Formats: sequence, structure tokens, C-alpha cells
Amino acid sequence: MSSRAIETKIDIAAPVEQVWRVLADFSAYPQWSRFIMSVEGSPRAGGRLSVRLDDGGGAMQIRPQVLICTPYELRWRGVLGASFLFSGEHYFQLAPLPTGGTRLTHGEVFGGLLVPLLWTRLDTATRRGFQDFNVAVRGRAEALNRAPTKSNP
Repeated sequence: MSSRAIETKIDIAAPVEQVWRVLADFSAYPQWSRFIMSVEGSPRAGGRLSVRLDDGGGAMQIRPQVLICTPYELRWRGVLGASFLFSGEHYFQLAPLPTGGTRLTHGEVFGGLLVPLLWTRLDTATRRGFQDFNVAVRGRAEALNRAPTKSNP
């Protein structure tokens, strides 16, 4: 069985906790993300999500299972058809930077017999979708990080 991976990274001028809040707030995705258009379900290990995404080739709905959900990593695995045909383990990992910011590592490991046939599209359109999503996460997290907080009177 063939497997290949995409991995992207971006540095964000916001603390890990702020970036995690952006990633875990699924209800807000339609406001700021064009790649992952919506996520329904709760971010908890063992739970099942309904994810609607579009890498430019048309919207697609998947029902992945959450494998890991911590304030430093969100990972889910989806299958199209049967796992021997096509599967993907999608992940977001957050690492604190010495500057007080966060490095977001966003990737996916694809497996199955169809991967070689789909790889050109995955490595171009899907990779671009990941990069666009990263930029959108950075914009949202940094904007929220700059927003004034309400102080108690």
C-alpha cells in the first residue's frame, strides 16, 4: 500500500492557547476559512466529526474520527471508500516559540491504492489549501490576540 505526506508550517504571533482556541472553535470556521469550510462535532478523542472542505476542486464531505485532541495537537483520520483504497490522517500541531508565538505544523499522511493516482492533485491543490488555511489561522489568531480584553471595574 502506498503512502505519502504533506506537511506545512507557519509561525503565528499569538500564544499556543490563542491558536488552540481558533482551531477548536469549529462553529467559527465558516467566518474565516475557505479550505475547511465547516466542522461539526466536538473536538474530543474518539469522537466523529463531519468536515466539509474544498481545495478548489469542489466541496467534499468527510466523517473522520478524532484520534488526538489536546491543546497542542488535533488529529483525525478519514477514509474514502475503504481504508485500503484511500485514507488520510490529518493533523495540526502547536509548538510554543521563544518569542511567545506559536509554530503551527499542519499536515496529512495519505494512504491507500489510490494515492499514486491522486498525488499530483494532492501535492498541488491540497497543499495550497493547507497553506491558505494556515494563513487564515494566523490572521484570526493574531487579530484575536490584539483585541482588547475587558477588564473588571
